[in-house]
Amino acid sequence: MDRSTSPPTPPRDGVQWASAASSAALRRYSSLPKKGKPQGRESTVLAAFLLSSPQDPLGPEVLSLATGTKCLGASRLGPRGDLVHDAHAEVVARRALLRLLYAEIGADSPPSWLVPSGSGGRWRLRDGYQLHLYVTQLPCGVMPVPPSPSEVPRLQPDIVVNGCGDGGFVQRKPGRGDTTLSMSCFDKITRWCVVGIQGALLSHILEPLYLSTVTIGQSPDGAPEGFCIESNVEKVLCARLSSLSRIFPASSKPNKPLFFEAPIPPKEFHQTPGDIPPLTCG
Repeated sequence: MDRSTSPPTPPRDGVQWASAASSAALRRYSSLPKKGKPQGRESTVLAAFLLSSPQDPLGPEVLSLATGTKCLGASRLGPRGDLVHDAHAEVVARRALLRLLYAEIGADSPPSWLVPSGSGGRWRLRDGYQLHLYVTQLPCGVMPVPPSPSEVPRLQPDIVVNGCGDGGFVQRKPGRGDTTLSMSCFDKITRWCVVGIQGALLSHILEPLYLSTVTIGQSPDGAPEGFCIESNVEKVLCARLSSLSRIFPASSKPNKPLFFEAPIPPKEFHQTPGDIPPLTCG
């Protein structure tokens, strides 16, 4: 998207859009074989990237989806870089999206939603089409209110995580006994708001892709008192972006997606309550 032009208008009716996005993602998930899906008390997290068109704004197409909850601890990382560090659903779904984009751009007949940008032989998203993210639960790294440094320990700006230094703070993904070196999913979403979701390599042939909306499934246990996905998560994002504002180029303006709350997802995406040890699938 050309930052000199106005972005497409996101969906106005949050309730309708949240229902449409979650239904499309869950319907596509249900159509897949049972192998690899949660069984018994197992649970997982689902994330999906969707595309909406101006012809059918409430009928999004699922471009990619994935489940996953695992992340390698620091002690298990391979010295040759041949292991997948981060297998959380949001990250795996993005990898699948990038693979789709490479395939579509390289095809003899690219899809109608990708058009030549007229700039250096690159491609871009066609006007009126929008990219969206759906997740069955809050991405890791989201806090109910923007935390102060005294409440939640942060990595210092000069510490590099996964080869990426941050201008304010970086939250690591939660680990089970072994600290991880992977950025939290919400920090990665924050990064996508600045540089786009396409990554450095694909940016040579594709203009930056930005999310128009992020839709998050409600917790079956209900939200904490005073917590609202639409407003509180947006506040967290604004706090993260403000800490990075001093390193933005003068011509750069971060993209801020709208956040919507979707209905409670099916039981296989519910976290185990109480003191029962969680059993995750993927």
